[in-house]
Amino acid sequence: MCGMFGIVEPVGAERMRRDVAWNMVPVALLGVVGLALNFTIASHWGAAPLGAFNIVTTAMFAFAVIGAGGLQFAVLRAVAEDPDDRARVAAVVVGALVPNVVLAAIATVAFVVLRGPIGDLVGSSMVTEGILWSAPGLFCFGINKTLLGVVNGLRRMRAFALYTSLRYLLLGTGLVIALSLDLPAHQLPVIWTITECTLQLVLVVELFATVDVRRATGWQAWTRKHLHYGARSVLATLGMEINQKLDLWVVGVVLPDAEVGIYSLAAVVYEGSLQLSTVVQNNVNPLLARHLAAGQLIECEGIVSRSRRWFVPAMIGACAIGAALYPYVIPRLTKPEFAAGALPFAFLMGGIAVASPYLPFNQMLLMASRPGWHTVYIVGWIAVAAVALSILTPMYGIAGAGAATAIALAASALLLRWFVRSRIGIRI
Repeated sequence: MCGMFGIVEPVGAERMRRDVAWNMVPVALLGVVGLALNFTIASHWGAAPLGAFNIVTTAMFAFAVIGAGGLQFAVLRAVAEDPDDRARVAAVVVGALVPNVVLAAIATVAFVVLRGPIGDLVGSSMVTEGILWSAPGLFCFGINKTLLGVVNGLRRMRAFALYTSLRYLLLGTGLVIALSLDLPAHQLPVIWTITECTLQLVLVVELFATVDVRRATGWQAWTRKHLHYGARSVLATLGMEINQKLDLWVVGVVLPDAEVGIYSLAAVVYEGSLQLSTVVQNNVNPLLARHLAAGQLIECEGIVSRSRRWFVPAMIGACAIGAALYPYVIPRLTKPEFAAGALPFAFLMGGIAVASPYLPFNQMLLMASRPGWHTVYIVGWIAVAAVALSILTPMYGIAGAGAATAIALAASALLLRWFVRSRIGIRI
C-alpha cells in the first residue's frame, strides 16, 4: 500500500515500530511543554494558582468526555474495521460528528452552569472563574476527540503524531501569551481555549482532506449505532477520566491549596509518564479492533506479546530513573517547597512499573465491542481507588494519595487480565 508522496509503507511489525517511533515525538513534547507549563505557573504565579489551574483542567477533561459521548471509540473501531471502503468511512464519520456537536454543546453549558458548585467543592474562587475562560476550549476539545479518533482509525499514525504534537506546541504558545500579558491567575485556563480552538481548525482541514463526506449516504443509521455504543461506553470513559484525577480531587477537598499545588505537579509528571503507554495503545487499538472483529484472537495475543518485549523493561527503567531524579530536579526548576512531592511521586512510579504489562491494552474490551464490560472494569478500578484514597489521604496526606493511586493502578491490571480472559477469551 502506498503512503503519501508515493512512498511504500512498511507492514506488520516494521510499520508498528515506525508508528510508535513517530508517536514518541508528542510524548517528548508533552514532557517538555507539560512540565514547562506547570513549572512556570508554579514559579510565576505560585502553588495555589497551579492547584486551581489543574483542577479546572481536570473538570474540563471530565466534561469533555461527556461532550465526546464515547463517539471517539465508536468511530475508531468502525473506521478501523474497513478503512478502504470510502463511502462507508464517510457515513461512519458523519454519523458520529452530528451527535458529537450536540453533545459538546450540552457539556459546555453544563460546565458553565456548574462552575459555582465545582469551585465551592474545592474552596477556590479561582476555579470558579477559570472555568469560564476554558469553556470554549471544552466545546472544541469534545469534538477534537472524535476527529482524532478518525485519524487513529485510518491508521494515519504520522498525522496522529503531528496533530498531538501540535496540541502541545499550542499549549506552549498559550503559556507564552499568558506570560507576555501577565494574566491574573484565574484567567490561566484560557490557555486551553487557545489550544483546542486552534487545533480544531487544523483537524477540520484534515477531515475534508481524507474523508469524502459527500459520500456519507445512510449516516443516520451509523448515528444510531454510535449512540448505542457510546451510551454503553461513555460512563466508562468518564469514569476513567475521573479516576485519573480522583487523587487530585480528594487532595483538593482534604488538604490546603498549597499541598494541592505540590501534589498536582507530581501528578502531572505521573500522567506524562503514562503517555508512554498511550502511544502504544493508540497504535495497537486499530489492529486489535480489526483482528477482534474477524475473530482472530491468536493474532491479538501476538500483538500483546510483541509489544511487551520492549515496552515493559523500558517503562520500568523510566519509572526508576524518574523517581530517583525527582527530589533533585523538581525543586531546582520550581521552588524548594515542591520537594515534598518526591515521596508521592515515587509511589506513583511504582504503580506504573507494576501495571506496565497491561497499561497499553486497557481499552481492549472497547475494541472488542464490549463497552458494557469495559464500564464494569472501570467501575471496579474506581472503587479500589476511592476506598484507598479515602483511607490513606487523611492519614498520610499527599504521600497517602500517591500510595493509594498506585495501589489502584496495580489492581486495575489484575481486573483487566480477568475481564479480557473471561469476556473475550484472550490471555494477556
